[in-house]
Amino acid sequence: MSETALALELFLRWLDETHRRTFEVTEGWASSALAVADSHRLAIEVRPILVPSDNTEWVAARDRLEDRIAAAIPAPVAVWVPAGAELPAGEPASEFVEHARQAATEFAPLERSYARLPVTLFLRKTADSGSVVSAAGGLNPHWARFTGRVNGTFDLDSTRLHRLPDGEEHLDALIETVVERSSKLEAGKWAEIETIDAWTVQRLGGEGESTIIAVPASDARDMGLTVRRNLRRILGEAVPMLRASGSELTALVLVGYYAHLEDEGATIALRGFSPALYGGMDFLVLVTDGLVKPLIQAPPRVLSFP
Repeated sequence: MSETALALELFLRWLDETHRRTFEVTEGWASSALAVADSHRLAIEVRPILVPSDNTEWVAARDRLEDRIAAAIPAPVAVWVPAGAELPAGEPASEFVEHARQAATEFAPLERSYARLPVTLFLRKTADSGSVVSAAGGLNPHWARFTGRVNGTFDLDSTRLHRLPDGEEHLDALIETVVERSSKLEAGKWAEIETIDAWTVQRLGGEGESTIIAVPASDARDMGLTVRRNLRRILGEAVPMLRASGSELTALVLVGYYAHLEDEGATIALRGFSPALYGGMDFLVLVTDGLVKPLIQAPPRVLSFP
């Protein structure tokens, strides 16, 4: 299943659960679809917010990992890779595939779990004075939680960490580990801290192939600027097509690569544009990490047809 096909399936399921309207796809193309419910038509365009990669080496590595996942897991799955993460290779790939298999067998179709990818954090004590940890990478948003809990000044390299498991339990335990290891360091010394990068695994319904939703780490640099530029282009291309479709309802579905839904930057980017760029759309949604977030959605009356 392609990224666009998966995003379309998740959007239609969200539409059914949220608005109690079951649309069935009657026509489909590479990034477009026409869905119908009670003779009412919904024109849909699906677009990734980052340009698909032309990095042939990376694409080949992704295809090999998809093949390994398909060989190990009977049911098709989607793996949502957080932006900036490198695809595992060698033995880490084998361990990751096994964790993905375990996660996939425990859940019903479209339910989400995560596979564990081992990663290493690096903690270095730079001075005996102070009580602060400067964190780069995945723990940067949580740097303040170390203040007052460490003796000295530390640099924490967590750039290999891209997604924490949902909830606070894992984060709390990781912070405790960092604090404990910091107490044993002398100035100028460093320590390695083993943890996991949590990659979302989602079982798919029916038959089909497993898919990895990802972009090369290099393509995720300056992501905020890139998303704004791409979103403007996407609106300029897709919205006129939807307006000209002649359908009663229209939807633009964006595929994102964020670590968590609350980390998405499409909402902020959209606020910087003139409403004329997307006016008339009934739905503009973002699909990322296996979840759907409406950026713009029609008022309930739009879907109140008999």
